[in-house]
Amino acid sequence: MNVGIWHRNMVAWLLVAALLPAAAAVLVEQGGIAAARFGVALATLLFWQGVFMIVRAQPFSPIALVTAFAVSLLASGTTELWQIVLAASFGAVIGEQIFGGWGRNFIPAGVVAPAFLYFAFPEVSHAGTGALVTLALAPGALILLVTGILSWRVLVGALIGLVLLTMVFGHAPAAPFMQGSLIFGLIFLVGDPVCAASTRGGGWLYGALAGGLIALLGWADVGIGAPQAVVFAALLAAIFAPLIDAGIIAMTTKQWSPHNA
Repeated sequence: MNVGIWHRNMVAWLLVAALLPAAAAVLVEQGGIAAARFGVALATLLFWQGVFMIVRAQPFSPIALVTAFAVSLLASGTTELWQIVLAASFGAVIGEQIFGGWGRNFIPAGVVAPAFLYFAFPEVSHAGTGALVTLALAPGALILLVTGILSWRVLVGALIGLVLLTMVFGHAPAAPFMQGSLIFGLIFLVGDPVCAASTRGGGWLYGALAGGLIALLGWADVGIGAPQAVVFAALLAAIFAPLIDAGIIAMTTKQWSPHNA
């Protein structure tokens, strides 16, 4: 986690605060069904936090609010509530709790849960969100950038990769910003402070990789839609983040080695 000496729950609460305007925008766009999805996902996540608190003495974390919002937003459309329960359970246990809870995982639970949903129920359609959510995400993104929770290198690298490949595929550069779910994924999934690359050079490479993958998956002839594209891009980028950081550290160490002086 690249946020200095802050306690992880403080970071989690700031992430929650950054989400509030977007949550209000989603309620305006989607109404009560969005609240129902969020409530079911949150109850499921808190249940698993309680189980692991008893079994492994792991503390509760407010990050469940962020994960629940990610699941409810990215699983919009015709998703049934029982499918939300399965996806949130898989994300909580496999993506987070077995590693010791948030702060020790290497793929965000908010990525693992919808990815499970997309793979397990490919017949379910998922509706993205509109530009209103994108606008509502701006204040939260600013808060996270100012506090250093969101790396500006990761965000700028992702935007560069996304916009460039969007243009390569013949779409307008502004096209990604009409998809609120895509921008949400860039900020809160790709930019996750635990799972993103943390070295300076690694942040640029990791961000560019994620942004490029979103454009490739979303705009190519086999495009799969904004929600799926951002989830699968964040999943692949998080898997490669440790390798990217290790490569940057190795290159830096070799460059400054006494043998190369």
